Amino acid sequence: MGVLELNSRCKVPRLDLELSSGCDHRCAHCYNVWNALEGEPQGGYPRGQLPTAEYLAMVEKAIRQSGATHLTITGGEPLLRKNALEIIERTCALVESVLLITNGSHVSMATAKRLATAGVRSVQLTFLSATPEEHDRLKGARSFDDTVRACMNLHDERIPVQACFVATNQNWHDFPCVIELCLALGIRSIVYNRMSPAGWAVNRLADLLPEVDQVRANLEAAEKLGRRWGIRVVTAMPIPPCLIRAVEFPWVQFGFCSTGTSSPNLVIDPMGNVRSCNLSRTILGNIVHQDWAEIMRNPYPREFRRRVPDACRGCEHAQSCQGGCKESAFAVMGDLRHQDPFVALARAPGGRSRGQSPRLRVLSEHDLD
Repeated sequence: MGVLELNSRCKVPRLDLELSSGCDHRCAHCYNVWNALEGEPQGGYPRGQLPTAEYLAMVEKAIRQSGATHLTITGGEPLLRKNALEIIERTCALVESVLLITNGSHVSMATAKRLATAGVRSVQLTFLSATPEEHDRLKGARSFDDTVRACMNLHDERIPVQACFVATNQNWHDFPCVIELCLALGIRSIVYNRMSPAGWAVNRLADLLPEVDQVRANLEAAEKLGRRWGIRVVTAMPIPPCLIRAVEFPWVQFGFCSTGTSSPNLVIDPMGNVRSCNLSRTILGNIVHQDWAEIMRNPYPREFRRRVPDACRGCEHAQSCQGGCKESAFAVMGDLRHQDPFVALARAPGGRSRGQSPRLRVLSEHDLD
């Protein structure tokens, strides 16, 4: 069977391109696999990046062989990479739409103009609080003013802006004010992420992992304020229906793990390594050295879909929900069959107060049985 014939059966409409592993912010909730400590389940992920010419050749090959029509440019912080704008301009010429995810500290007026000329469809900026001091504390960098300035620069060039809010135990109560801030800034779309620990965040469970009631309160705010002001809210991290029923929040668009679907959102790192999602450290192959069809034959995604947590077996939503974020379960416990930490905390709500280590005691083998 030829490569072209295999490609027709392995089409992936969306790809995430990680331009750089570096970042000048120090978000406590950061899930980047490069930040996982040695000895952790995700530890030891390879670093490095291809030279620009080789990177562009890799991207063209990936798009051609996968049939992707949409790219998300991310990192680390993508705009820290030398020639990042050149890469973004080239990707815009290769696909129908490009979304840039950036921390907001590097979008000058000149950068916004180049992004607009290239044809970037939208840019996602993170707001962790509507209070500058709190946003900067959670970001580990003075960045609130930069992010607002980036938003204004992008608006001047008529590039739509999405806001991203990552809900943790420390900032969930700020979400209604962030929605109001978005209204003031002219932002009409919010990506709501409840924290899914991976990377170095696995050691911040006790103080960052949100609780179900906190996420529910955020969704109630999204339903009320988002509908009132015409601000669309989308959840990116899965929220299992056994904890919160999506039908209660018709204004909110709920997302689930794409790895568990027939249309995965695959990720390509700066060296051409392909993974099943941003939180995963499992490398499916390398598009520089392999054809896409060969990478798509890797058994990991199929094994991933089969490994539904025991507690979820028999549930009518088991296949669509996949038990929440299983990559987060792996990052914390080293096994895809364990419960998503968010679900585990919900099953034993006293676990936070019983935490005796960087990880919650609720995530012990005993509590997961």
